[in-house]
Amino acid sequence: MNLRHHPFLVVILALVFASFACQALGGTAPTATPAPEQTQAPGSAATETSSQPTPEPAIVDSQGVGILCVGSGTGLSCLGEKGWQVYTDKNSDLPNNYLYAGAVCPDGKIAIAHINGVVLFDGTTFKQIAEMPNSSSPEGIACEADGSIWVAHFQGVSRYSNGQWTTHGAEKLASGDSANELVYDVKVAPDGKVWVVTSRSVALFENNAWTIFQEGQGFQGSRFFNALTLDVKGRPWAAHSAGVDVFENGKWTSMEKSDGSSPESLAVDSKGQIWVGTLSDGVYNFDGTSWANHDRASESLPSNHVTSIAADSSGRVWFGTSYGLTVFDGSKWQTFLMKNSGLGDNDIAFVISTKDGPALPALEEKANGSLTGKLKKADGTPLADATVQICVETLASTFSGDTPCSDQPFFLSTKTDANGVFLIENVPAGYYVIVADTGGGNWAQLTDQYGISSERTLIQAGETHDIQTLTVKE
Repeated sequence: MNLRHHPFLVVILALVFASFACQALGGTAPTATPAPEQTQAPGSAATETSSQPTPEPAIVDSQGVGILCVGSGTGLSCLGEKGWQVYTDKNSDLPNNYLYAGAVCPDGKIAIAHINGVVLFDGTTFKQIAEMPNSSSPEGIACEADGSIWVAHFQGVSRYSNGQWTTHGAEKLASGDSANELVYDVKVAPDGKVWVVTSRSVALFENNAWTIFQEGQGFQGSRFFNALTLDVKGRPWAAHSAGVDVFENGKWTSMEKSDGSSPESLAVDSKGQIWVGTLSDGVYNFDGTSWANHDRASESLPSNHVTSIAADSSGRVWFGTSYGLTVFDGSKWQTFLMKNSGLGDNDIAFVISTKDGPALPALEEKANGSLTGKLKKADGTPLADATVQICVETLASTFSGDTPCSDQPFFLSTKTDANGVFLIENVPAGYYVIVADTGGGNWAQLTDQYGISSERTLIQAGETHDIQTLTVKE
């Protein structure tokens, strides 16, 4: 394995070892196919802003025991009557382990967007549908009552119906200064209306035509959206840095918050309360009167990066984060991690719950493991007395703490000896990022074979994992 320097505060450790080679996250950009006639939202549909809006409660009756599934880059983990089950491309018909988005379909099946297309899961088996011919970077997925499937992706949204895919390009979803190719999510309402959110607009597909809502067309000011959801009445909600907007009776109403945090996920629970997950500030809850924040500091969440939110009909809210799964029952927060449960990965891409969701199992007590290895320089000499750290969230080319790992939810640190050998003990089960201080204020990060993202090393419960020798190269 080689560690390569890049001209950043965090230099890159390029991984050249067969057992750690990662599959490329590739794909081609979609080609826009001819779409139905596009219409514009009337300019009179202005956004209304209310300082103290009161969303009407929407209590949901109990629907019976369901399951909870979370997707990640290593497969699917589901919690049901038999406890935790982890599905991968090695032990099931799951086509691959790179899962990006999931949705519960009207027939109870779960639709999952993966790197190569879409698979349907009935709780036991997986059924692959025809691969999307022109798609990349799936971001969201939704199902229609007739079995049709929509996938939001870079440069557009695609619909699968009667065995065929049709792609609607991003030019159908926003126009003018709001035009963009960042399509983040898609939802299908009970009345059959299809809602799509881009970074600058919300688009409605109805009667075979698109209606665009953007600045000057439904919204008084500009919006930078990143999340979309529907409540039990089928009303669309869209999250942006200044709050959330809801569409009802032909107009958008804004519920503002002033912190300016970047939204990542959005859900409306069975009581009508709004939950907005963020990139770095935890989750915000709007109860109809005021906003409240829950994060690592309040010990509510294991990570401030909330990637996905799901609400079940029993009143619970589930939060997928970049370091664990948390459930809130209205009074108590409980977190599941690889170290205390059968969860297959702590870095969660999406979370979905059917019906009332599952019964919660007791937390497990798993033995800690350890990580050992050796660092050497390009000339073969040991990298002695160097700080080595492991942490739980992926890293970029810069960091804000004292070290690349110091501001993370969990990290451990050690030093290499005179021979460059290091040992980190008492490591809870999980995937870890590895960094090393190479001197002069520079840090090296172990990355995938392309040097693009952090390479994650799996430490299993009770395991002593030897990562062998890492070589620092320019």
